[in-house]
Amino acid sequence: MNVRAARCWGWVTAALVGCGDTVSQPLRDAGGDAGVDSGQSCQMPRVTGETEVLTARGAVRGERVEEALVWRGIPYAAPPVGALRFEAPTDTACWEGVRAAVGFGAKCPQINPNTNTLEGQEDCLTLNVWSPATRVAGGAPVMVFVHGGGNNQGSASDAVAGVPLYDGRGLARRGVVLVTLQYRLGALGFFSHGALDREQPSGTSGNQGLRDQIAALRWVQTNIAAFGGDPTRVTLFGESAGGANVCALVASPFARGLFHRAIMQSGGCGAAPLSVVRGAAERLLSGTNCANDPAPMACLRRQPVEALFRAVPVEVNGLTSPPWTVSVDGDVLSAVPGALIEAQSHNAVPFMLGTNRDETYRFVAMPPLTETAYQTAARSLLAAYGLGAGQINAVLNLYPSSEFASPHAALVALTTDFRWTCPARLQARTLLGAQREPVYRYFYTRGLDPTRAPVAARQGAYHGLELFYLFSVLEAGGYRPSEADLRVRDTLQGYWTRFAATGDPNGEGAPRWAPYAMSDPYLELNDPAASAEGLRTARCDALTAIVTAGP
Repeated sequence: MNVRAARCWGWVTAALVGCGDTVSQPLRDAGGDAGVDSGQSCQMPRVTGETEVLTARGAVRGERVEEALVWRGIPYAAPPVGALRFEAPTDTACWEGVRAAVGFGAKCPQINPNTNTLEGQEDCLTLNVWSPATRVAGGAPVMVFVHGGGNNQGSASDAVAGVPLYDGRGLARRGVVLVTLQYRLGALGFFSHGALDREQPSGTSGNQGLRDQIAALRWVQTNIAAFGGDPTRVTLFGESAGGANVCALVASPFARGLFHRAIMQSGGCGAAPLSVVRGAAERLLSGTNCANDPAPMACLRRQPVEALFRAVPVEVNGLTSPPWTVSVDGDVLSAVPGALIEAQSHNAVPFMLGTNRDETYRFVAMPPLTETAYQTAARSLLAAYGLGAGQINAVLNLYPSSEFASPHAALVALTTDFRWTCPARLQARTLLGAQREPVYRYFYTRGLDPTRAPVAARQGAYHGLELFYLFSVLEAGGYRPSEADLRVRDTLQGYWTRFAATGDPNGEGAPRWAPYAMSDPYLELNDPAASAEGLRTARCDALTAIVTAGP
């Protein structure tokens, strides 16, 4: 991959318009075919009790769990099976009676990396709602969460040691309505090919997983008031690939007006050139013996779902982008999200973004790591990002292992800064120059208590750790949170929910979080939280210069 392509994949998020496979085809607005309410009228039953609610397609019955009302497994689109495989989501049919909504829906199909087995079902387009048991006058602010997993793994029902990770009770106690959702992954979620293009009114295809998320946001606009939420105060937030999807939706006209604030946790504002996804599509056709079929799409729709996932093996490693991912399809996205933001062609909303101090600890080679192994691993990763030999040498000169506790610590610092910390600054600066709405940047540095988890604590503030605090599931896996852990949990939940309510995370006597500016202010999230400026300034300036200079 050349340097220009590396920029398009999201490192330099202030990328120029035209980066990658930009498509000049005009975009349609949110009334396009990304998942549209059909306007179908349904006959509704009578509902009773606090957990029975009428949606536009029928009634659902949830349950009360402590101070929250919970509904799980509500369909927001028709099952994308049979002829609907690879298509944009369509409206779900009406159902009769009161539908039980007390269990999570199936996760979307994916290969479990631990067991190498297929999990999930294609009939997976469902969402879950947690609402305060006591109704808020005028409706509570709504938070819609997009899970991570490299757009090839993960689920809204992900669990750790049997404990659901994205549990909404803690946020509901803070007075918000939380929505979590499933969306198509891998080949089912991001396939694009000329044969599929010819079936589409737009003449192009791809990003089905993003279209699913747009359909879920439309469901929220139509239905969330019945669950106690305010559809005029919707915050879209996500972590990792979910965070990157948030940025893509900020840039997509199809999502215009469907949310009013955005939070990107350890995400990015890049997208793959369409050629990358189409190359994977060709490998899929060959691997399923559909390449020479006179009707290749019909052939693919006949394949068992497992065959689709086995034909193009995917590794989700947290460091490189898999072939099935968000792409510049010319419909949902006309260019890389960062470029659309820079051109002020985006959904300008208050935006919060940040990263963790030790993002890559779990992704790079585990210690002990020798100097030679450090050099080899770093060179391999930087080459994969498209850097030339001279650029790689320059980057390694910025991160000599002698300046860190160990070669492993140097590798974590280099890859975290290159992959997350410094791109986040560029993303914040791009947003700052493109909109009047405020931008807030954070840096999460809290690790687990070494007296309670001596092994896990060595991993520091690793990728995704903040989710355990944000969703009040610190006890998952047997961890006993300390008083400091609980204070950090309350800190995160306070900032996130205040931002959802007003677009400003400040208040309740919490340390002030200054809006972003060119002086690079940020909030360090730890115990206590603290305002600061100039995160990794010298190294990020140098990295930016190295990447943009070319090989």
